[in-house]
Amino acid sequence: MLSWVCCGNGCRRIDSTDKIASAVRYENPKGRSWFRKAIGKKIYIEPEALTYLKSLNGYDQDKVIKGVEELASIPHPSGGMVNTLRPNFFKAKTVHYFTLKYQVTSELVVVSDIDLNASMLSEKPKGKGERGSLHRVQKVGNMQFTATSALSDSKALQEQTWSRRTATHDVQTEHAAVNGMLNELQKATWLMGVHAEHAYPEDKVSDYTLFHNPSEGGALDFYESARDNMGLTTEVSRHLAAVLADVQRKGKPVKWVVHSQGGIIFKQAVKLHLKNYPGSSLDKNTVVFHAGGNNKKEASRILTKAGIKRAAPDKDNPFDLVPNLAGRNHMDLASIKRSVSFWTKVKGTPDASPVESPHTLPFISLEAYHRFLTLAGDERSAAKVKKHMQTMQGQGH
Repeated sequence: MLSWVCCGNGCRRIDSTDKIASAVRYENPKGRSWFRKAIGKKIYIEPEALTYLKSLNGYDQDKVIKGVEELASIPHPSGGMVNTLRPNFFKAKTVHYFTLKYQVTSELVVVSDIDLNASMLSEKPKGKGERGSLHRVQKVGNMQFTATSALSDSKALQEQTWSRRTATHDVQTEHAAVNGMLNELQKATWLMGVHAEHAYPEDKVSDYTLFHNPSEGGALDFYESARDNMGLTTEVSRHLAAVLADVQRKGKPVKWVVHSQGGIIFKQAVKLHLKNYPGSSLDKNTVVFHAGGNNKKEASRILTKAGIKRAAPDKDNPFDLVPNLAGRNHMDLASIKRSVSFWTKVKGTPDASPVESPHTLPFISLEAYHRFLTLAGDERSAAKVKKHMQTMQGQGH
């Protein structure tokens, strides 16, 4: 009996009539690549490993399939760990952020296990070397960020409230999130938990899946954002496109919140999906944009084509340069002046509270933002916010 494993690099045939014990034959595709030569070893794969492989999103599946096929090469692929008792038989190899365990003889390879290598997806000092990946995050305690929060509450949110995190290979929660630039894993974990609560307040969010957009530093993060905004798809957007398609394939609806660069990545991921699969729906995904660096009109067109609904209006602070200027959404002179005057608040300083930024935490209201600036002792910025509030009131807003 024949079945198939299909991914972005084509389909691979599985012949369940050709077995070694319980392992079924994995047919190597023929091609010019050195690891796809027909003279290579035969590959067999155990049912559990095959089931796990089929459960992966297309992006991860491509990476793992390439690693599996490299096992068929002659001579043996390098880089694998060996079992000290039988070094020529039992081996393990790291591929992407997965571990392949396999047995090898002179004629064949049997893949016995494929699993996530969670140690590769842990926090790194200053975020250097962190990888784009999925993490299930759970809330601890009942603290929330509200209009009446104290300055000290932000520290508790960072250190205590969203602190349980486990690496995962797919989205199994009702809610999910994509973080913005300059977010190492620890920061993205707590910050996007706060954003998820504000995006879906009626759901009383207690856990969510973080699609971690790793930071490579300000300059490279900005370069990534610019590329995606110009339609030149980055690797992280390719990855998210596969995750969105995987949500659709598995059929369980997921509610997303995307923040800052996360809005750009989400927009470009959907655009890439529509390019690769014209007319294909992603309607199992719902989204809310918070301070997105994407252009709203462009995003609306793309989301409509994919069948993705917005669960709520975008939440943007009128003093935030990211949606206003980077997203090219409010380019009038007053908006430019207002945004530029608060750029240092967006950039932040090591000793500043996150509540002082018009960008970092969810935008609640101008009244709340004025209160936070006053509590932080920045009377000058608070006065600018108050003046804008009075102007808005005078215009009947």
